[in-house]
Amino acid sequence: MKPALNVLLTSAIAVVTTAMAGQLSMPPGFTVQSDPETVLRAYPLGVITKQSAFSHHGKAIRTLILPNGKEGWVYEVGIKEARTYENPTKQKHTVYETEQGNGVRTYTLEFDSKGVVIDVLYNEQGRHDGLTALQVQRRFRGEAPGKQ
Repeated sequence: MKPALNVLLTSAIAVVTTAMAGQLSMPPGFTVQSDPETVLRAYPLGVITKQSAFSHHGKAIRTLILPNGKEGWVYEVGIKEARTYENPTKQKHTVYETEQGNGVRTYTLEFDSKGVVIDVLYNEQGRHDGLTALQVQRRFRGEAPGKQ
């Protein structure tokens, strides 16, 4: 009886510790008010799983396969205009549209084969095009772009 209780207690402690560790490493949210470089610098790479990303950021607007063959989840924040269209059967559909250059920011989570975020790609119309979390974090640590 006592060994079973010890195993149960040890398992409970492990679950609580794991849950608390997951909460401590949660990434910053994607918002219009957040500075993109600050978000990319603070994003914990190699820690966040797909389940954690979904719980924290919600459902991505789309998923895609990136040029390097990795899976990406795309999130957009910014100005979106609701428009309602009527199809030939008179059924109405509301969609949220954005136009280029209106302040929409796109963050794409890049997952490795184990389903862990290994990079965050950021884009917008303007001077921040093409930043990644890896680039920002390496620059912040003072590493050269080619070094690993």
